[in-house]
Amino acid sequence: MLKRQKILLSLLSYAQESLPSISFVKLVFLLRKETDFSTDSTFYDFIPYKFGPFSFTLYHELANLKSQGFLNHENGTISLCSEKISAAKKIIADISGSSQRIVRNMMMCHSEKNKDVLLKEVYDRYPWYASRSQILESRKKPVSPKHDVESVIYTVGYEGKSVDAFFNNILQNSIELIIDVRSNPVSRRYGFSKKKFSEIAEELGIIYIHMPELGIPSKHRTNLNDFSSYQNLLMLYENDILPSNETSVVNISTLVRKNISALMCMEKDFRCCHRSRLAKIVSQKSGLNVRHI
Repeated sequence: MLKRQKILLSLLSYAQESLPSISFVKLVFLLRKETDFSTDSTFYDFIPYKFGPFSFTLYHELANLKSQGFLNHENGTISLCSEKISAAKKIIADISGSSQRIVRNMMMCHSEKNKDVLLKEVYDRYPWYASRSQILESRKKPVSPKHDVESVIYTVGYEGKSVDAFFNNILQNSIELIIDVRSNPVSRRYGFSKKKFSEIAEELGIIYIHMPELGIPSKHRTNLNDFSSYQNLLMLYENDILPSNETSVVNISTLVRKNISALMCMEKDFRCCHRSRLAKIVSQKSGLNVRHI
């Protein structure tokens, strides 16, 4: 079991009773923002959503813990299953003493607060995460993300990111359309395979389009062991693959003029990803600048 999942069990153990699901998520959010977990790259990331800060990854893992019999999670509440308390305590015992103190202190600080009070405190301190909330009376004046008026083509890679951190970045840059240019849109990292990714994008009101013909087929992605080998591959892409897909390139050039758009692939370093070469050509056709985020 992952450390962050053990932290979830620990939080519920200290609660000693059912918690509203909204409150539970906000407590995990505060662990991320206001404790040593803020520097833990493996902990949960969050996005602004219907009831404030939310994590698709967190809910995915809560569903897994429920299927394993550890949690009751229904009717808007969450708690440890009584039959699994003993097993949960053995798992929690593996957590370091410092992490357990952090969780205990979080519960001591907020256990007496009802859902509305806790929600208001979170919204007041973190207005960006309240910016898409449907609970209007609980939030301050909506906060808009900062972005330049200048129209640009964004490119973005998800390597090393959670799906929540990825989409938070998308929302902060007011991106309306994601153009997936992976040849094979599968991933072992939760949320980045095509079906789940497109579902999350739809939930957030972001248009998703997959254009596999603008990816690099797997047969070409061999012996990529240094920067030079990546550049050779990208030259092949620019000189051979792109010219044979001129219609798709023109279609993208039209789309990016109508929507704030991002070309999406996996690699963190855009210099080693074909999206940078595609963006260069689209920039020439559309007259828009390129920004890698």
